[in-house]
Amino acid sequence: MVLTWNDGPLLATAVASAVVDAEIMTTIVVVDNASDTEPALPAATHVTLRRNDENRGVAAGRNQGVALGDSPLVLLLDSDAELEPGCLRALATTLADDPSIGMAVPVYAGQPVAATAGRTPSLARKAARGFGLTANYRGVRRPPDATTWNVDFGIGACQLIRRDAWARVGGLDEAFFYGPEDVDFCVRLRDAGYRIVQRADAVCRHPARRRNRSLFAPGGLRHARALARFYAGRMRRSPR
Repeated sequence: MVLTWNDGPLLATAVASAVVDAEIMTTIVVVDNASDTEPALPAATHVTLRRNDENRGVAAGRNQGVALGDSPLVLLLDSDAELEPGCLRALATTLADDPSIGMAVPVYAGQPVAATAGRTPSLARKAARGFGLTANYRGVRRPPDATTWNVDFGIGACQLIRRDAWARVGGLDEAFFYGPEDVDFCVRLRDAGYRIVQRADAVCRHPARRRNRSLFAPGGLRHARALARFYAGRMRRSPR
């Protein structure tokens, strides 16, 4: 599913990239979080479109979209992301080959692996990214020449998830309007016993820095409050 809000022609590119692989049957759901105009979608692609009267936020909008489908695998794709050919097939194969894997994430063209996945970010790491001191998360060790490797989390720009795993942990936490709902979901998925892996030959294109991610950008304060809620919750859950 693809969530959109005033994304213009980027949305059509994202949707089209999810249906180019003839070996993967896809049902596309687009949830529009109250864009100023109706989203422009590829004319030849069947898409279920739901338009909200108000912006419900990332977590609620994505939960809404996932609930409209019933496929065994759920793809969360940002409206400004683009899957390269073979990406979706590689991610789906990863999940099919190992039932212990609850989520598979790609690498991103032109970006270091640690910029989009790795260890669960600490508050200090998130703050450093917010202030523009680093673009990377803490990386993980991976075997040389490995095609897939375990990570604690992968950013929500592109995540392929087992629907039963999604249901088991209750989807995204709708208390998060915009970030870090993706990190929180990954933490809960791993707490439920699932692995998350990144795959080297699954490639996605996506801007390196999203709008509002800087603490100084419009919406940065809202993002900072969401981060504070997430880390406060982690401290409450951590064993003493």
